[in-house]
Amino acid sequence: MRDTATGRHGDRPALSPCLPVAPSSAPHGCHVELLGPARLLAGIKEIAVSLDCERTVREFVPALAECCPALVGPVLDLERRALVDGYVLNRNGRDFLADADAIVRPGDRLLLLSSAAGG
Repeated sequence: MRDTATGRHGDRPALSPCLPVAPSSAPHGCHVELLGPARLLAGIKEIAVSLDCERTVREFVPALAECCPALVGPVLDLERRALVDGYVLNRNGRDFLADADAIVRPGDRLLLLSSAAGG
Protein backbone atom coordinates (compact mmCIF):
# COMPACT_ATOMS: atom_id res chain seq x y z
CA MET A 1 0.00 0.00 0.00
CA ARG A 2 1.09 3.55 -0.67
CA ASP A 3 1.86 5.64 2.39
CA THR A 4 0.05 8.92 1.71
CA ALA A 5 2.26 10.86 4.11
CA THR A 6 5.57 9.89 2.46
CA GLY A 7 4.43 8.99 -1.04
CA ARG A 8 6.29 5.73 -0.70
CA HIS A 9 5.00 2.40 -1.91
CA GLY A 10 6.39 -0.25 0.38
CA ASP A 11 10.18 0.13 0.57
CA ARG A 12 10.52 1.71 -2.89
CA PRO A 13 11.45 5.39 -3.11
CA ALA A 14 8.66 7.81 -3.97
CA LEU A 15 8.20 8.71 -7.63
CA SER A 16 6.63 11.84 -9.04
CA PRO A 17 2.87 11.47 -8.98
CA CYS A 18 0.83 10.99 -12.12
CA LEU A 19 -1.58 13.71 -13.13
CA PRO A 20 -5.20 12.54 -12.95
CA VAL A 21 -7.75 13.53 -15.55
CA ALA A 22 -9.80 16.62 -14.76
CA PRO A 23 -13.27 16.88 -16.35
CA SER A 24 -12.21 19.53 -18.88
CA SER A 25 -8.54 18.56 -19.18
CA ALA A 26 -6.69 17.96 -22.41
CA PRO A 27 -9.34 19.24 -24.83
CA HIS A 28 -6.75 18.73 -27.55
CA GLY A 29 -5.30 15.59 -26.09
CA CYS A 30 -6.17 12.03 -25.37
CA HIS A 31 -7.14 10.12 -22.29
CA VAL A 32 -5.20 7.05 -21.22
CA GLU A 33 -6.91 4.55 -18.94
CA LEU A 34 -4.42 2.49 -16.97
CA LEU A 35 -5.22 -1.14 -16.28
CA GLY A 36 -3.55 -3.85 -14.20
CA PRO A 37 0.05 -3.30 -13.09
CA ALA A 38 0.23 0.11 -14.81
CA ARG A 39 -2.67 1.35 -12.66
CA LEU A 40 -1.07 -0.03 -9.50
CA LEU A 41 2.25 1.68 -10.30
CA ALA A 42 0.62 5.01 -11.14
CA GLY A 43 -1.85 4.97 -8.28
CA ILE A 44 -4.59 6.43 -10.51
CA LYS A 45 -7.09 5.14 -13.06
CA GLU A 46 -6.79 7.61 -15.93
CA ILE A 47 -4.50 10.41 -17.12
CA ALA A 48 -4.78 13.10 -19.77
CA VAL A 49 -1.96 13.63 -22.24
CA SER A 50 -1.79 16.89 -24.17
CA LEU A 51 -1.74 16.17 -27.89
CA ASP A 52 -2.24 18.94 -30.44
CA CYS A 53 -1.81 16.81 -33.56
CA GLU A 54 -1.32 13.22 -34.68
CA ARG A 55 1.73 11.50 -33.20
CA THR A 56 3.24 8.08 -33.59
CA VAL A 57 3.34 5.81 -30.57
CA ARG A 58 7.11 6.42 -30.60
CA GLU A 59 6.46 10.17 -30.23
CA PHE A 60 3.64 9.65 -27.73
CA VAL A 61 5.60 7.57 -25.18
CA PRO A 62 7.78 10.49 -23.91
CA ALA A 63 4.66 12.64 -23.47
CA LEU A 64 3.02 9.85 -21.49
CA ALA A 65 6.18 9.52 -19.38
CA GLU A 66 6.11 13.24 -18.63
CA CYS A 67 2.52 12.97 -17.40
CA CYS A 68 3.22 9.86 -15.34
CA PRO A 69 6.89 9.37 -14.36
CA ALA A 70 5.98 6.35 -12.18
CA LEU A 71 5.52 4.32 -15.40
CA VAL A 72 9.08 4.93 -16.63
CA GLY A 73 11.05 1.70 -16.39
CA PRO A 74 8.39 -0.86 -15.53
CA VAL A 75 6.01 0.15 -18.36
CA LEU A 76 7.67 2.80 -20.54
CA ASP A 77 11.12 2.39 -22.11
CA LEU A 78 12.33 5.92 -22.85
CA GLU A 79 15.56 4.74 -24.46
CA ARG A 80 13.60 2.88 -27.16
CA ARG A 81 10.65 5.33 -26.95
CA ALA A 82 8.33 2.34 -26.68
CA LEU A 83 6.31 0.31 -24.24
CA VAL A 84 8.16 -2.36 -22.31
CA ASP A 85 7.59 -5.85 -23.70
CA GLY A 86 4.38 -7.21 -22.22
CA TYR A 87 2.42 -3.95 -22.47
CA VAL A 88 0.16 -2.74 -25.26
CA LEU A 89 -2.02 0.26 -26.12
CA ASN A 90 -5.56 -0.16 -27.38
CA ARG A 91 -7.24 2.75 -29.21
CA ASN A 92 -10.94 3.42 -28.71
CA GLY A 93 -11.60 -0.21 -27.79
CA ARG A 94 -10.95 -1.30 -31.38
CA ASP A 95 -7.32 -1.25 -32.47
CA PHE A 96 -4.21 -2.54 -30.75
CA LEU A 97 -1.26 -0.23 -31.41
CA ALA A 98 1.54 -2.80 -31.54
CA ASP A 99 3.63 -0.88 -34.08
CA ALA A 100 5.73 2.08 -32.88
CA ASP A 101 4.66 3.94 -36.03
CA ALA A 102 0.93 3.54 -35.28
CA ILE A 103 -0.84 6.88 -35.01
CA VAL A 104 -2.36 8.39 -31.86
CA ARG A 105 -4.84 11.21 -32.58
CA PRO A 106 -6.25 14.00 -30.41
CA GLY A 107 -9.50 12.76 -28.89
CA ASP A 108 -8.41 9.12 -28.79
CA ARG A 109 -9.18 7.10 -25.69
CA LEU A 110 -6.35 4.68 -25.04
CA LEU A 111 -6.14 1.68 -22.75
CA LEU A 112 -2.69 0.82 -21.43
CA LEU A 113 -2.71 -2.79 -20.38
CA SER A 114 -0.52 -5.77 -19.79
CA SER A 115 -0.64 -8.21 -22.67
CA ALA A 116 0.50 -11.08 -20.48
CA ALA A 117 -2.03 -13.37 -18.86
CA GLY A 118 -1.39 -15.54 -15.84
CA GLY A 119 -3.13 -18.31 -14.13
